[in-house]
Amino acid sequence: MVSLSTTIARQRAFYPRPIVSMPDILMIDLPAEFRRRDRYHAVLIETIAEQQELEACLEDEHPVASLWDLLNPRPSGVTTDHITVAHYGPPAGDWPYALLCRWPSDLAAATPKEMRMFVREAYTIELFANEEQLDRASDTLLAILRRRRRRARVEIILPNWSASPGKARH
Repeated sequence: MVSLSTTIARQRAFYPRPIVSMPDILMIDLPAEFRRRDRYHAVLIETIAEQQELEACLEDEHPVASLWDLLNPRPSGVTTDHITVAHYGPPAGDWPYALLCRWPSDLAAATPKEMRMFVREAYTIELFANEEQLDRASDTLLAILRRRRRRARVEIILPNWSASPGKARH
């Protein structure tokens, strides 16, 4: 029996939500032997109860150390009528920047099934090595959304963080 916190999730970081209506992120730096493709695995946490459930799961003993999603397959409990684009800064220098978008259910449902990459049926997440890459991707996304025939309302959440100690906050 093994706990996930001492195997798969032994290196993890908590990214607090930039606003109340967005989730927290638990970012797991997967050990090489557990990686399928990506180095990092993000778990989106919408409520305190989910955070407690996730923490208990990480500490519980499991017969095999395997990566399985406790929260990400669940539908989001948050509904919205607009797109929210949020930047998450790393809690320490070696962690990635995250671009998390929450999509209204009508836009998510309109996406062809083969192209769906939603977490919790409402979010897309991309990770970047630095702030410049994050900003470029965000700018590209916003430009694409502006070109749509039916314009969607977009809320942009820029964080009050800095990746470098001593660096001016945004």
